[in-house]
Amino acid sequence: MYGHILTAMAAGGIVTVVCSQNNKLFKSEIKDMKDSMNFMNTKFEEMLREQNEAKAIIADLKAENASLTSTVKDLSARLNSIEQNARSKNVEIQCVPEKKNENVIEIVTKISKVINCNVSSENIASCTRIAKLNPGHPRPRSIVAQFSTIQTRDKFMAAVINYNKQKPLHDKLNSANLDIDGPKTPIYVVDHLSPANKALHAAARTAAKQKGYKHVWVRSGRIYMRKSDDSNYILVKDMDTVKNLV
Repeated sequence: MYGHILTAMAAGGIVTVVCSQNNKLFKSEIKDMKDSMNFMNTKFEEMLREQNEAKAIIADLKAENASLTSTVKDLSARLNSIEQNARSKNVEIQCVPEKKNENVIEIVTKISKVINCNVSSENIASCTRIAKLNPGHPRPRSIVAQFSTIQTRDKFMAAVINYNKQKPLHDKLNSANLDIDGPKTPIYVVDHLSPANKALHAAARTAAKQKGYKHVWVRSGRIYMRKSDDSNYILVKDMDTVKNLV
């Protein structure tokens, strides 16, 4: 009987020892899990902090980019205005056939006589053919004439407009008026636009065809559009104006 009791006590001791060991193991595993959770939580918080910092940096960069974009746009507009103002005394004469040993000042004075403006060579500060954007294009190089004053330039432009208004389509200003040999070809006298305004004018004309605008014109270096004869005119300030046309 005592033997059975001792055996039971021994067995209970073993169970107690085993349970104690299991508890220690369980507690160790819980501690490991807690350590892992704390480690993961720390890493998560670090990632969250880094993400927030990255978002703040991106927001700052976006704001800086928007500011720089606005500054570049403003500077581009100012530069374009300066370039256009530098052309305020100029006209561009397009599609005049080119001849060897030609006198371009004489061509301008001949045009002035045809349109009853009578500008003399003394009124012309400079006059030259300019390079073509597309060298391979068969169209003659344009002539740019700079007059001595803005008033002379404006008088010349007004005379061209009045002359063409009085003539039928086939007889507006052309090469035959200047006694130039060869087929009769139209001659156009237009504002001498800056490179940016030339691109803007081309975009406006393309948009006008696509969206049914009847008139596109240039006056004093500014580009205007009108959808119909009765509608209000639109000043085309930049490419955004063209994009937002309805």
